Amino acid sequence: MRRLKNFCLGLLMVVIVGFLLFMYLDYEPIKQYQNYLYQYEWFQPLLIGLSAFLILIGFILFFSAFKPTHRKPGLYKDYQDGHIYISRKSIENTALDTIKKYDEIRQPNVVAKLYNKKNNNFVDIKADFLVPTTAVNIQSLTEQVRADVKENVERFSEMPVRKLEINVRDQRQSGEARVV
Repeated sequence: MRRLKNFCLGLLMVVIVGFLLFMYLDYEPIKQYQNYLYQYEWFQPLLIGLSAFLILIGFILFFSAFKPTHRKPGLYKDYQDGHIYISRKSIENTALDTIKKYDEIRQPNVVAKLYNKKNNNFVDIKADFLVPTTAVNIQSLTEQVRADVKENVERFSEMPVRKLEINVRDQRQSGEARVV
């Protein structure tokens, strides 16, 4: 999405600069406006300077749309005898299965992001869930879940978990109706 936005923004800036440079053409309907602005000696250098600056920014944004991203939908792990593809969904399912082992947790949700930077692959995981009972110490439960998810995902994927974010949602504030 960011690359598409940068591409459109860069293209728009190049078009706007082209329109500004259009003022240099000898075109009769805008001739009176051009003559009014040209009487100021600062206008022409300012117009050229701004046009050059906007073209430079436009080209930077345009070509940044083609820059490769490090975030991947899945990663290839290379071994001596071949390689294996690990998908984002398989890592999410591993983390989700680990969280579902706890009886105190309800409605778990996991989102994983995989990154490939040269030979350094890593995973970011964001998980959230409900804890309906107050008899459980939420702090110790989240630390236990954090350690368990990190260990299981790293063992499964053989990639380090760089960032693991765990959020405990409050059922009263989420606005969900409780079914008894």
